[in-house]
Amino acid sequence: MTIVVACPAKVNLHLEVLGRRPDGYHELRTLFAAVGVWDELALEEAPAGVFELSVVPAGAAPEGPENLVVRAARALAAAAGMNRGARMTLRKAIPLGGGLGGGSADAAAALVGAARLWGADATPRDLAELAAALGADVPFFLVGGAGWGVGRGSEVTPLPDLPPWWVVLVPGPSPISTAEAYRALDERGLDGDSDCEILEWVAGGGEFPVGRCRNDLQPAVAARWPEVAERLARVRATEPMLAMLSGSGGTVFGLYRGETDARRAAVALATAGPVAAPVLGREASRLRASAQED
Repeated sequence: MTIVVACPAKVNLHLEVLGRRPDGYHELRTLFAAVGVWDELALEEAPAGVFELSVVPAGAAPEGPENLVVRAARALAAAAGMNRGARMTLRKAIPLGGGLGGGSADAAAALVGAARLWGADATPRDLAELAAALGADVPFFLVGGAGWGVGRGSEVTPLPDLPPWWVVLVPGPSPISTAEAYRALDERGLDGDSDCEILEWVAGGGEFPVGRCRNDLQPAVAARWPEVAERLARVRATEPMLAMLSGSGGTVFGLYRGETDARRAAVALATAGPVAAPVLGREASRLRASAQED
């Protein structure tokens, strides 16, 4: 039997960096939104202690023990006290190192898929704790839809679904290291607005204040990597509701009211390799572990 899990990408519609924490990480407030660009993870039973990963296309992500997929499967087996193994195939469509959460989504898929493969008695809380230990963005993908992240971003509160908006993603030519992005921020210093109408919206609802969204990493990243600023300018020229860096980059995106506007923008950005995708609700983005007979 093969277990298959499709896992979406994410964008950060809002990202505040509040300062450095005692543990060396940064304190964040962020609004995650799942978007319809998908990786797919297939898992099969393997002898106890064997954890193998192959990636398609080759080279799209590391295949060794450092990959979050392998680490997630091992962590679940250890936490559940199960002497099991898994052979896994990861089909990548989410750009690597682009601020779209591909590695984190894949790790969440590994937790969900391995739990199904092995029949592990793991509660949602168990999986969330394992996810937080793997990476700051991993818990969001167990929530899906829209979510408000605090702390390192790993403490996620589910939010009501956003309107049926679309995004156009414009990945960069090469990944940007999250550590380098935060180092650039620390060197530049925070210059973001201390007001947070997004937080007020999270607490009280109402019309979403798109115009108040921001990414505190964006000025530092755009200054350090000028090609980010160039792509942002091109996206802004298509007149989206919002043009922003996702996470630590280097993907930039435009947010549009619907598919027609997004497709029109993608045509205008054709030479930049754009990807148009819907903003997903919770049900559409939920990680489902489906069984396929071999």
